[in-house]
Amino acid sequence: MFNRLSSILHLAVEATTTHGDSVVSLCQLNPTVPLQEEFIRHWKIITNYFIECTDENKPVSETKIPEHLQQMLTVLIKEEKEGVGDETGPCMEYTLRHKILKAMVTLAIANVPPGMTQCVLIFLTKLLNTIQRPLLPLVNVHGPIHKILCMIANTELAFSENEEVEFVWAICQQVRNDPSLVDLFIQPPRKGGASTADNPNNNQDELLMDSNTNGRHSLVEALVKLSKSEDTFVFERASEGLMLCTSLQSEQSAIYVVLYTRFCDVVAENLVKQYKLIPRRIAPDDVLNCPAKWGGKTVKEELIGENFPGKQQLLSFLSYLYFLDKLCAQAHQLVARAVGKSIREQFLIAILEPRLLEPAEEGTLTSIAHLTRCLILIQSEYLIHEFAVFILGDNLEPERRLGPSENQLRHKMIHRCDHLNEKISAASMKLFEVLLQKPDQYILDNLIIRNVIKRSYYDLSSNVHSFAKIALINNSLEGNNGQDEEYTQKVVNCFLSLMPDLTKSSDGSQDEYETYLKDAYRQHTSRTIQSITWSWPHEIISSINLNESDEFYEGEFLNVLFNKLQRILDQPYEVNLQVTSVISVIVQFHHPYLHEYMLDPLLPLKDGSRSLYTVLQQIVNELQKRIARIPEFKKMVHISRQSLLGSELPNTNSPVNKDLLEGTIVLEEFCKEIAAITYVKSKSPLRKSHIDS
Repeated sequence: MFNRLSSILHLAVEATTTHGDSVVSLCQLNPTVPLQEEFIRHWKIITNYFIECTDENKPVSETKIPEHLQQMLTVLIKEEKEGVGDETGPCMEYTLRHKILKAMVTLAIANVPPGMTQCVLIFLTKLLNTIQRPLLPLVNVHGPIHKILCMIANTELAFSENEEVEFVWAICQQVRNDPSLVDLFIQPPRKGGASTADNPNNNQDELLMDSNTNGRHSLVEALVKLSKSEDTFVFERASEGLMLCTSLQSEQSAIYVVLYTRFCDVVAENLVKQYKLIPRRIAPDDVLNCPAKWGGKTVKEELIGENFPGKQQLLSFLSYLYFLDKLCAQAHQLVARAVGKSIREQFLIAILEPRLLEPAEEGTLTSIAHLTRCLILIQSEYLIHEFAVFILGDNLEPERRLGPSENQLRHKMIHRCDHLNEKISAASMKLFEVLLQKPDQYILDNLIIRNVIKRSYYDLSSNVHSFAKIALINNSLEGNNGQDEEYTQKVVNCFLSLMPDLTKSSDGSQDEYETYLKDAYRQHTSRTIQSITWSWPHEIISSINLNESDEFYEGEFLNVLFNKLQRILDQPYEVNLQVTSVISVIVQFHHPYLHEYMLDPLLPLKDGSRSLYTVLQQIVNELQKRIARIPEFKKMVHISRQSLLGSELPNTNSPVNKDLLEGTIVLEEFCKEIAAITYVKSKSPLRKSHIDS
């Protein structure tokens, strides 16, 4: 090894000697020559070491090589400071002409003497960080740097990974300032011809520098290797470098990242690795309340306060998912889409899905909490869509009541909303509430819209006009604003008057309804922003395509929610709050058919079909039958309301009627909330009706 390196450097020494002989004569003409002489002297000492020394196992730290490299760097920096304009100084010119960086990289790859790799990496890092002139575009700079990046990508040198990551980070900073530089590290695939690997005369170092016939992206490959480090600093710095490289809007770079590097697989593997470290038994509330920010420093800060077993591992996982979410939000769309796909395949399907399908209730609760926390965290459109397809499948055809389950996980998660275990039921509904608030049209289309888009719920044989049709008739007349307002108020009153006075627990003051109106306006704004890019119609276009023979099925999701809502008088308070919360999110969306089906009290429904309003009517009818057998129900429900509001007055009600009383209160407030949402949506410019039926 040492003899081979000596022969490689021999030409450099001869060039140095030849050039050095002319230094004395040049010195008389140019005052900058002493700097050049000093520079050449240090380099000559280094090269002579390899020619004269026979002990290749002697560590570089026991030689003067590091000091001479530092002196060479000092000369280059001083030369640039003293230079005029953008002219290249003689020392830098000498470095480039005699390919000194190439020789250094050869030494680094061989790591002779031991520790030379770190020495050269430190030199190159300082060179890139301190020299102001752009160096990377120069072929005698980016060529050697490309080779050492390939070395970093293809070798496991844990002892030098700190120097490696600082070197690669220095390149990333150059690329940040000039994104076009990233193309220097892209190597196109070969189109025919023998590869270096096919030639037996090529040595190992040459194979390392150019080790495959496919295209490659040496900068990203080096970062990918370093991102697998166990060292937190190296891992985070490499991850941030990957974010920088993938955020460049260079389509060529994005293609090479996706096709010719393991970037997408490695980031998904890192996520899986972090997730597997989380203990299986962590309280769901601890999971949902765990913060998520990027960086080991943040993780350490969060561990200062109250802790629980597994918190550090959970924080680390969420921190990395937070990073990947930001990466997907900033990355080129080709990269973001590929990363999302890898996460779905390697993490969601391979790891999380089996846990979600486990029959054990304790494990089910924890896994649902994990998935919900992930959904709360992610914001990038590509990750959101991959999570949505994972949970819901990829079918948008209308569902059939007795048809086969189209997706096992979707079916399981939806029916867990009606699980006998109240905690699993509430947790599952919370999951869907979070999912529904993500800005992806596919979620609503899959769960609801595909089943109402044909309006097959509409009874064509009925003489009853829906409020939507009445609105159309009046909108065709000029000066009808007063009438339009009148019909809007009728719709609202249908919901407000559902509850008989005997069942009401509040005093019915206007202030209470005003509070719901304020919330409805706020929610209306949120749903508008969420769905602003969705390709939904703004109007009910026509009923000409309605087919009386089409069977209507609201779909698994609404079917389960309606079933759950119908049992509001027999369920715990927390479960009732969750089911009404999910439904209120659904009815806030601005799809005309969804609005008609869910919020039109006079909608003529086909036999066997039900809507939100008819479900509420059935509940009220059942409530009236029950309270007829309970004396002083009005007083009891008032006491129960005060207790829920935190009153210190003693609750004298029997525990036997607890669910009934609290369910009545939730039902009363839900009717107010739906009325407020209906009123606010009627004022929206998106709410227009053009109906022929």
